[in-house]
Formats: sequence, structure tokens, C-alpha cells
Amino acid sequence: MLLSLGPSTGYAVARAAALARANAYGALEGLVRRGAAHRTPGPPARFRAADPQGLVVLLAAEQGSRLERLSRSISELRAPADPVTRTVSGSRAIANVLQQLVARAARRIDGVIAAELWAPTLPAWRLAAARATLHVQVSGEAAELDGVALPQAPAGQPTMILVDGTHAVVAAEQAGELAGIWSADPLIALLARAALGVSS
Repeated sequence: MLLSLGPSTGYAVARAAALARANAYGALEGLVRRGAAHRTPGPPARFRAADPQGLVVLLAAEQGSRLERLSRSISELRAPADPVTRTVSGSRAIANVLQQLVARAARRIDGVIAAELWAPTLPAWRLAAARATLHVQVSGEAAELDGVALPQAPAGQPTMILVDGTHAVVAAEQAGELAGIWSADPLIALLARAALGVSS
């Protein structure tokens, strides 16, 4: 609403949204607390929307911090008895899974990654390169990691990443959308090692 209205008072927002004034002010203050809007001093106080692209970056950073804290807490718990395998749909969701696994690699990462997933996950690859050996090819356009060119795999080759020999991510285009799985199942990891020609 604020994006279309521009800087507005709470009263103007309440009228445009057909809300009670108290509800509109409550919602606007909530947006200010979350960084989605800014309040200018009054009287009357005016509210303006935050830059949408900047807001996406802010929310992604907050989500990343929460996931990092959750991951640290989980690592202190005993591993579940049953290995986990999940389906993932959409390039953004698959990139998020890759970022979380790649950034935590301790020993090595093997596989092939599609060029469309390489750029959004680059920060995680930089972290991994500092402590793990990368045996990774990029399917599609050539890519560099801190000035080091990665080998190029044939275009259209599906993404298959194996992290520390235990976590696998496999993704390919299906009906015009990227879809895949990630798994900690030892059988899936074994199949990924065999497909990639990685020794145990």
C-alpha cells in the first residue's frame, strides 16, 4: 500500500486500505520495526515504504542468521536415527539448501553445479574453499572463484553436489522449473559417489 501511496500519514493509509485508524497505525509501526517502512517525524508523522530490493536483502540476511543459530543448536543434539531426504522446488529454494550445506563443508565437495545456481551461492563456496577441497565443475558458462577458474561441464548437465561424502543435492529442470532433492541418506550419498566417480 505504501509503495503505491508514497509517503503518507497513518490516517491516509487507513482511508486507502479501509482500516480502522488504530489498526493502520499498528500495522505501520510493525512495518517500521521490521525495517519494511520508515517513519518521518511529525506532526503528523509520515510513513514511507523501504526500498523493496533492500528489504529482500535485509530479510535474507536475518533469515540466514536465524538458520545459522538453529544449525549450531542442532549440531549439539544427537543425530536422528532415520536419515533425512527432502524434495525441493524452485531455483531459490535449491540455492538456499546448497548455501547451507556448502558453507559447512569440512573436507571436500564433489560434483557439478548449474551456472544459474553458482552465482547466488558464491558466498558459501568462498567459505568452503577456505577449509575444503573443491572438485566441482560448472554446467554452462565458465565461472571463477576468487580468481580460480573452475572446470566447465557440458551445458544442461544436472546439478549433483556431494558435501563431505555424506550430504547430496541433486537438481534438474522439470517442466520449466528447477526441482530436486537433498539427502543425508547413506544410500543416496553412495549413489552420488558412484555417479560422480568419487572413491569412499
